[in-house]
Amino acid sequence: VSQHLMKLNFWNIILTFILFLGCQPEKTLDGNYSSCIDGEYAELYFKKDSMRVASENVWVELSQWRKIEIKNDTLYFETFGEWRDKTKAKIKYVGMNNTELSFLETDAILNLERMNVKLTFKDSLKFWNGFNKRLNSKNCK
Repeated sequence: VSQHLMKLNFWNIILTFILFLGCQPEKTLDGNYSSCIDGEYAELYFKKDSMRVASENVWVELSQWRKIEIKNDTLYFETFGEWRDKTKAKIKYVGMNNTELSFLETDAILNLERMNVKLTFKDSLKFWNGFNKRLNSKNCK
């Protein structure tokens, strides 16, 4: 009986912890993420109300910071690359280090994996060397 109570208490503690994490008042995208988009490697960087993208795609490369808006579970932003357009995506947290963006206009899904890497954008050579190392470590095919 004592062992059964200990197991029950353990699961109650785990359940309480999970509920606590799920009830955080404000989940944030702040941070750095990587993703494979149609076989191309890209990184997305979020800081407060702004977003920036780096990609091996010559139309994007390293973008400037752009304003974003998050309302409830939806991200509103202007697309990156050759053709700019306003778009929106549902934000879904699918794990500790994974977030999913479901684009509402196209039904496309972008899986973002949080990167625990401190980045600097001031030294272009250092940034692109790091980007290329991360690109080579992912297998985006």
